Amino acid sequence: MPKPVVSVVIAAKNAEETIGGSLKGLVNQNFAANELEVIVVNDGSTDDTAGVIADYSDRLNLIEIHNAESRGVSTARNAALEASTGANITYLDADDWYAPGHLRSLTDAITGLGVDFVKTNYLIVNGFNRKLRRAPCAKHNTALNPRDHILPHDASTMVDFPECWTGIYSRSMADRGLLEFNPLLRTCEDRPWTWRHHLEADSFAVVDTAGLCYRKGSTTSLTAIFDERQLDFIPAFRSVFAMLEANPEFRRFEQKAVRNFLSILYFQIFNRGSSMSRTVREQLNLGAVNTLKNIDNDVIDLALTNYGERRLPVIEPIVRRAR
Repeated sequence: MPKPVVSVVIAAKNAEETIGGSLKGLVNQNFAANELEVIVVNDGSTDDTAGVIADYSDRLNLIEIHNAESRGVSTARNAALEASTGANITYLDADDWYAPGHLRSLTDAITGLGVDFVKTNYLIVNGFNRKLRRAPCAKHNTALNPRDHILPHDASTMVDFPECWTGIYSRSMADRGLLEFNPLLRTCEDRPWTWRHHLEADSFAVVDTAGLCYRKGSTTSLTAIFDERQLDFIPAFRSVFAMLEANPEFRRFEQKAVRNFLSILYFQIFNRGSSMSRTVREQLNLGAVNTLKNIDNDVIDLALTNYGERRLPVIEPIVRRAR
């Protein structure tokens, strides 16, 4: 029996209100039943997520993995990846959905271009409003070297477009261990994952489609929650810095990684600082200081080039403490 063209990985927790839309969108992707494999990890849901999934068992080639207790999005995705059999793998959050034919366009692109992975634009959906977010790469529909699209440090590049669900990935990437998430990361898990792709994969492409609909404002999303889980960007970037330090060729990307780190640090302080408990804020400051202490001062100075007069005063106290 031939392998599915693509496996879609969905990690779902308490998603009964939205996952039906995600699965309905998959029905309309122009695949035969044996071409599309959908693997849903029901990660400790306490609502009727399982019942909604069951409603689609006769319309999709559907595999459900049930975790009695939540094990986190990274572990859930890894379990689904291990169970997958498709020639390609992609990811879909349980509150997002595809426009008809979107996934077929991605499988055609990765097959036709012969690359390790393909990234694409997406639509941010907030109620009745739609906003297009474009992948930060001007070259479309051509095979590219992933390392050529990490720099410059002071402009948006492909490592600033890390969401796993904006891409489709070849089975060869899974075989090389490039699709496994760090199970210890509850948030920011996409960042080191994407950096590793751009450091180690052989080729990628960007295609101009916008059929992925990302639901903004979901109250169950971890991006809407303010607690210590948001501090996982610190160990996430420590792993990025470790990747760069392990290979002398990659040291040229350090200031970009520092710039990424400082931008997330600024966002956490400026946008979420007032919502954090004193304990979490202290953990944030200490973790950031200890991370920056291991970075050369000249690399930090270069990363702060053109950083912006408005943002610099917010992070400057932490940078000073780290020196």
